[in-house]
Amino acid sequence: MSLRSLALLALLASGALAQGTAPDATADFIRVTTFEPLPAPLAGLVDGLEASRLKAHIAFLSDPRREGRGLGTRGLEATVHYLQEQVQAAGLMPLGSTYLQPVPLREVRPGQGTVRLSLGKSSLAFRAGRDAVLPALAPGKLEGPCVYVGLGIQEPTLGHDDFRGLDVRGKVVIFRDGIPSGAAWRKAELLEKYLSSRPADRYDARLALLEKLGARAAIALEEGLDQRIRAGKEPALPYFLAAPGVPTSGEPPLARLALTPELRALLETAPEGKASLEIRGRVQTLQGQNVLARLEGSDPALRREAILLGAHMDHLGMPAGVLHPGADDNASGVAALLEILRNFAASPLRPKRTLLFAFWTGEEEGKFGSGHYTRQPRWPLATTGAYLNLDMIGHPWPAEALRSLVAEAGLKQPQAFLDGLAPTHFAEPGLSTSHRELGPILARAGRGTGMSLHLDWTDGKSGGSDYRDFARREVPFVRFFGDYFPDYHKPGDTLDQLDPEQVRRMARLVLATAWLLADR
Repeated sequence: MSLRSLALLALLASGALAQGTAPDATADFIRVTTFEPLPAPLAGLVDGLEASRLKAHIAFLSDPRREGRGLGTRGLEATVHYLQEQVQAAGLMPLGSTYLQPVPLREVRPGQGTVRLSLGKSSLAFRAGRDAVLPALAPGKLEGPCVYVGLGIQEPTLGHDDFRGLDVRGKVVIFRDGIPSGAAWRKAELLEKYLSSRPADRYDARLALLEKLGARAAIALEEGLDQRIRAGKEPALPYFLAAPGVPTSGEPPLARLALTPELRALLETAPEGKASLEIRGRVQTLQGQNVLARLEGSDPALRREAILLGAHMDHLGMPAGVLHPGADDNASGVAALLEILRNFAASPLRPKRTLLFAFWTGEEEGKFGSGHYTRQPRWPLATTGAYLNLDMIGHPWPAEALRSLVAEAGLKQPQAFLDGLAPTHFAEPGLSTSHRELGPILARAGRGTGMSLHLDWTDGKSGGSDYRDFARREVPFVRFFGDYFPDYHKPGDTLDQLDPEQVRRMARLVLATAWLLADR
């Protein structure tokens, strides 16, 4: 039976196509009130996941001796060694001739770079360490025409488009930090999207849009940036790049400048001109490592196809000397993957297709490990049936956020979905839009593990985790993620702030999904 037929039958069985109607957004909400037993081998595997083992892995990975698992640290080296020992002890074979896949990188220690804006008859200069934060680029110069686009936001549902009538292809796009006024812009998802406290997250949506529009570079203007720099709150930290010649992600590089009264007044009268960015710094080579393992499928023909599961092992390290343990991000996903592969390897019965397991390096700094793998895969991407990504699965959705999600979805009976539903038993997996056959598999896994779901369909090509490069190569993917929490990307992301039992619930869902995909 084809996957398309399988998907249709599963939708019919779940009622999504009842009475001949086409599926709509509300069909992506799957409320589980009773368990639907899983096949015997799978049921045993799911029940075999142990919260105590998960906790022990997270404790090791987030221990201060791991130094926040930053690139280039001894703590990350110890993590690689630990993961290799674990997969060997589980009895898995290496994927390729060795468990380790070298990932060539560069570390840049930034110098006193500059940004110059020529607007109208005036020219302004900004310097790193004074009133500018320069993009993470190799030392050199970037020049081009520039254009100011206000807030740089495009939200059609709110009738806002700062790019209407503008062609920004090949240009340096200048935009102002912030969002429009009005209650419609105070929704939690828009605040997170445009006003996150971390610039790398605050500008993600704008940069993804600018990539689609063909912009060459971006400059964000921030009030008070010069004061924060003087106060030591914006230190010029080392950053990492892929090896020379490796294609970049496509998102335009971002500089951040202090929005001074002089610059604000100049942009009002001369919104177009020329921009020049000069990057300075010292470069040294560095080698990261992915850890890759394989469990051969049981079917002589289908074992040539594979399902790949992955989680990034790195975190932020110790920026400015401050430890960032990364218990949820992403010791939780790594621990779950270790426990999943242990259970698969210990089972006398295996799914038909081969299972691949990957622990990626360099996700936080640029998804380096997964990007390198997609360029130099040790298993053909053409026969990789799906990629399952585990990232930050230790915190459930807050009850209020869940209520808002359901309310805004337009369900006919939203309270029926919420009644009796504990947020700990809800997940929102992201699935590749072009592979709708994944939906029934996730729905079945949810019903078999007691997890109610909202299927979040996305193209993933501008995604914030390691599924991104698989999406760009049209590999079907599923993103498993819990929820952001107040100490996301902060020193407070510690073991005591998450619940290993919640990690176990999510791991059960992932394991069931992997089996169902690999055994179909």
